[in-house]
Amino acid sequence: CGSEGPDARTPRPVTGLDTVREMGVGYGFACARREDGSVWCWGDNDHGQLGVEGDDRVQAMPVPGVSNVAQLAVGAFHVCVRLETGRVSCWGSNSQGVLRAPESVENRAAPGPIRGIANATQLWSGAYHACALDNRGRLKCWGASAHAQSGTRRRTRRAPPTRVRGIGDIAEISLGDGQSCARTTGGQMQCWGQNLYGAEEGVASFYSTPMTLPELSDVQSISVRSENQCAVAGGRVYCWGVNRMHQLHVPTTEAGQIVIHPSAVPGVSDATEVALGWFAQCLRHTSGRWSCWGRNQNGATGVGSNASMIETPQPLPW
Repeated sequence: CGSEGPDARTPRPVTGLDTVREMGVGYGFACARREDGSVWCWGDNDHGQLGVEGDDRVQAMPVPGVSNVAQLAVGAFHVCVRLETGRVSCWGSNSQGVLRAPESVENRAAPGPIRGIANATQLWSGAYHACALDNRGRLKCWGASAHAQSGTRRRTRRAPPTRVRGIGDIAEISLGDGQSCARTTGGQMQCWGQNLYGAEEGVASFYSTPMTLPELSDVQSISVRSENQCAVAGGRVYCWGVNRMHQLHVPTTEAGQIVIHPSAVPGVSDATEVALGWFAQCLRHTSGRWSCWGRNQNGATGVGSNASMIETPQPLPW
């Protein structure tokens, strides 16, 4: 957690970092963007995701050659940044072409430009794909598209920057593993890629163009991670998906843990934002306080408990 010592079961400072304006968490590592436009990373470095060759690092260190960063987007094992010029650079794992490097390049520690992306105004990363919005309001995605999550018309392993068509005016984007979702300025939630909504027998397994979720309106916040999705509407948090570790803890009539329709998290009525981790999730209340729940391996929920699972949202002690 950016400092020496045992697992952090409650939030604690990352040593050596201040003036942080943004951060992102990947699988076993994290990065932060500082006010001066630099990016600092720490944690696992098996794929060069820390921006340098070498071993894992406990302490946060700057990524060489990266400056004037306006936005940070962290994937499972890669990092992308939007520069003040509107260009996008990425480094780390090139799995499924997310770095836009030749297929022979498995990992690359040095940041490199994403060909086909210019004048970007917003940037997001999923597990193995990424998307950028340009100054004309066009959304382009690239990388993994085995479920058409990069907006390709058909399944493909490595997608070049591809324009996503049929999407409304974008207020927010969130990317998972095999799926991508948008919140429109009109409060709708649209998703494409792997179908985690209403995935009953006979329903499409994936969508190559955005599908509007009919059960949700006036959506205020969305979050997608791995194989699960959550949204805030009317102060309530609704979640659905594969729920592989039973971490969502929402009512479902389905056998097993799968939740195929948006289901409200019990006891929550004042949420303004939701954020999913790999197997835990958090929400922000109107008061500005945060609460978390889900799988608590190594203290992942941050609520200070030794329990292996936190079944209802508990406030963070800070």
